[in-house]
Amino acid sequence: MYKIKFILLILCLINMAYPCAVCYGNPESPLSHGMNNGVLTLMGFIIFILMIILYSIISMAIRTKKIKITDKGN
Repeated sequence: MYKIKFILLILCLINMAYPCAVCYGNPESPLSHGMNNGVLTLMGFIIFILMIILYSIISMAIRTKKIKITDKGN
């Protein structure tokens, strides 16, 4: 019974899955270029932030290894 309700719900909502108006437009329009540049800019920010997080994790791991080595020597 739940499967039938789920299938009916999906069939009723399938009209909402159409792409936005930008996807139907001219790929050479300024709107499309602006959207592409905006997406690339946001991806650049996200990659930059993830690299900072990765650097901090690696530097903490190196520091803890150095601390463990100096503690074993004493």
